[in-house]
Amino acid sequence: MASALYIGFNYLRGLDVFSPEQPYYVKFNSISGLNKGDRVILNGLDVGSVVERRFSNAAYDEIMVTLYIDRTITMTEGTIARLSQDLLGTAKIQLIVNHETDQVLAPYDTLIGEIDEGLTERLTATGLDAADQLTALVRTMQDVLEPFAQNKAELDSTIKNFKALSENLVELTDATKNSLDQFNLKMEYVTDSLVHAMGGMKPLMAEYQALGEKFNAIDIESRLEKVDSVLLGTQELLASLNSDEGMLGELKNNDSLYHSLNKTMVDLDSLFMDFRQNPKRYVHFSLFGRKNRPPADKKKKRRKDK
Repeated sequence: MASALYIGFNYLRGLDVFSPEQPYYVKFNSISGLNKGDRVILNGLDVGSVVERRFSNAAYDEIMVTLYIDRTITMTEGTIARLSQDLLGTAKIQLIVNHETDQVLAPYDTLIGEIDEGLTERLTATGLDAADQLTALVRTMQDVLEPFAQNKAELDSTIKNFKALSENLVELTDATKNSLDQFNLKMEYVTDSLVHAMGGMKPLMAEYQALGEKFNAIDIESRLEKVDSVLLGTQELLASLNSDEGMLGELKNNDSLYHSLNKTMVDLDSLFMDFRQNPKRYVHFSLFGRKNRPPADKKKKRRKDK
């Protein structure tokens, strides 16, 4: 009767009840959630099931689990049977075959038992760890805030001072903004004045440009050649004055010519004076002729002798 129930149960679970299987043992300290008929899987494929569970000693601290595994699966020494649970809490045995050895286990040999930490246990452990960290953080914050609580009066005074400083900074910012606005207005006025002045400078610049064009039109080179020619002639004139040649050189370097010319000028002056005083002596008309009068100098000499 029991064998029929076992075969029927395994058939309903999708196992081939007529395939040959071999028994193996595995020991766990706890098999929470593991029941008879639960799956034994290898890389996601069903290869057996749980057949029996029982305590293996009198201390009841170890449980022997009997597994029936497909005999086509080669179980080697060091193969691990890991007890795990899915998200719904369904237990299963996951085989991890040791491929690093060629030593094959015989039926009824014992596999290495491991218990995979379930999602619930992980979340619980994570939650406990987070709670511990949060508790440590709260304690740290209490330690940090405790001096502030003890110096509450000083902290209040500091906050008031900071508030007053903030208000002063706001006022200073407003004053600076007003100053900047006034500066911007002045700069705009100066800019407008410069633009206006530059507009007045345009006609003057045009005149300067026209004057420059006139200067550019002047043949400076030819005029400089003429100036050089004049300077050369002046230089030759000065050289002739410094030499003894010519009348000007004689006049400059020989004082006898100067005295002769001076005496001649004095005689001419006396002649002109006598001509002006006695014009008839030099200009007259006579039909019969007349005596020649003596010169003015001899006449003056006769008067002196008398």
